[in-house]
Amino acid sequence: MKHISMFACALLVLLPQTPRAEPVLANGAAVRITSSSVEGGWLAGHLYKGADQCWMVKLDKPTRDHYTMLSLLVVDRLEMSAGTGWTPVAVKPVLTASPAVCREYGAD
Repeated sequence: MKHISMFACALLVLLPQTPRAEPVLANGAAVRITSSSVEGGWLAGHLYKGADQCWMVKLDKPTRDHYTMLSLLVVDRLEMSAGTGWTPVAVKPVLTASPAVCREYGAD
């Protein structure tokens, strides 16, 4: 029996790892973010893709410093609403795939 379990473990290591598909970003999707650039804790908002093809987060309420929209450039963590829970979204790949101008501005 010990040989079978070792064999099964070896097979698991050799199987190709299929990457987990990232959630598809959509204009208007409900999200929550954290950003050390503005204030602590989760901030609720919605995704917005501007004419420059940059993803932004329109906040549901202004921050203490009166920011109403944040670029993904200043987002530390991003989660999209998924029914009754939240799905993490990796920000770096989104920024990498975006036009260069998306990596220049932080907030309005």
